Amino acid sequence: MNRLHKTQVRLMMTYFTLAVAVIIFYWVVTNLDIIIASIAWIFNVMSPFIWGFIIAYLLSIPCNGLENLLGQSGLSFIRKLKKGISVITVYLLFIFSIYMTMVLLVPPIIDAVVDLVNSFPMYYQQLSELVYNINQIEQFPITLSLYDIFDDFFGDSFDIDNPLGGMMSYDAIMSYLGTILGGATHIFRGFLAIVSSIYFLFEAESLGKFLKRILSVFISPRIGTVVLGYGNKINMYFKKYIFCLIIDCIAMAIVAPILLTIIGSPYALFLGILLGVMNFIPYFGSIIATIIAVIVVTLTQGFTIGVISLVILLIAQQLDANVLQPRLYGSSLKLSPLLVIISVTVGGAIGGVIGGAIGGTIIGMIVAIPCMKVITNILDDLIAYKERKSQTLPRLIEEKS
Repeated sequence: MNRLHKTQVRLMMTYFTLAVAVIIFYWVVTNLDIIIASIAWIFNVMSPFIWGFIIAYLLSIPCNGLENLLGQSGLSFIRKLKKGISVITVYLLFIFSIYMTMVLLVPPIIDAVVDLVNSFPMYYQQLSELVYNINQIEQFPITLSLYDIFDDFFGDSFDIDNPLGGMMSYDAIMSYLGTILGGATHIFRGFLAIVSSIYFLFEAESLGKFLKRILSVFISPRIGTVVLGYGNKINMYFKKYIFCLIIDCIAMAIVAPILLTIIGSPYALFLGILLGVMNFIPYFGSIIATIIAVIVVTLTQGFTIGVISLVILLIAQQLDANVLQPRLYGSSLKLSPLLVIISVTVGGAIGGVIGGAIGGTIIGMIVAIPCMKVITNILDDLIAYKERKSQTLPRLIEEKS
C-alpha cells in the first residue's frame, strides 16, 4: 500500500507540474507584448552597464595579452602591477584611437556625404535617363518608375531637387532639438558605461569566482563541470570571433578604399570605410555595402565603371571569404552557410525586439554565430553520447550472455 501511495503521489505531482506549466505558457502567450516591453525596459535601464560589459569584454582581449606579457618581466613591481598597467595602457590606446578617428577620418567622410547629397539631383537625372532607356527597350514585364520608387522609399516629404529639405522640416528640427536636449543623458550613460567597464575589467576574476560559487550551490558538481566547460567554450568562441571580425573589417577598410581609388572614385574613402564597417554585420553587411558602393560609383562615374567596381569588389569579398577568413577563424568557428543565415536572421530579430531597432539588431546578428556554434557543439556531444550508449548496451548484453 505504501508503495502504491508513493506512485499515486508521484503521478499527482506530475499532473500538477504539467498543469502549472500549461498555465504559465498560456499566461506568457497572452501577455507576450507586456513581457517583451518589460524586458526592453529593463535593458534600457541597464544599458550603460550592458555596454560597459561589452566594452570590457572587447578590451579584455588586448588587456589579457598585455598582462601576460608584463607577467614575464624581470621587474617585480611590474609583475605586481601588471593588471593596472595593462588596463590603463589599453584604455589610453582606445581613447587615442577614437580621437584620431574623429580627427582624421570623420571630417573627410562628412564632406563626402554632404557633397554626395548636394549632387544628388544631377545623379538622379542621370539615373532617370538610364531608367527611361531601359523602359524604351521593353524587355521588362513592368514599367520602371524612378519617382514611385523614391516616393515609396522616402515618403512624401522627400524632395528630389532639394534632398536636404526633408531634414529641415518642422518635425525634423524638433527631433534634432529633442536629441540635443537628451544629449546630457547620453553623455552620462556613456560615462557610466566607461566607468563600469573599468570595474568589470578589474573585477573579472572575482566575478568569475562568484559565478562558480553560485553554480556549486544550485546545481550538482557533475552538471556544474559541464556548464563551466561550455561556458569556457562560449568565452573562447566569442573572443576569437570578435578578434578575427575586427581584423577582417580593418583589412577590408584598408583594401576597399585603395581599390576604389584606383578606379578613380571621388568617394573612395567614404565607401571603403563603409565596406569595412558593414563587414561587422555577418553575411548581409558586405552585400548591402557592396550594393551601395556600386550604385554610388555608377551614378558618379558611369555604368561601365560601375560594372568594373562590382567585379573588383566581388573579387575582394570572395578573397576575404575564402582566403582571409578561413585563415583567421580556422576550423573552430566553421559553420555551414545555411546555419549562418538562420542564426544571423534569428539573432537580429531577437536583438531588435530586446535591444532596439538598429543597435540591438546588429548586436544580435554578431552574437548569433558564436551562439550557434556552441549549440551545434552541444548537439554534437549529445548525439555522440547517445551513439556511444547505444553501442555499449548491446555489447554489455552480449558479454553477459
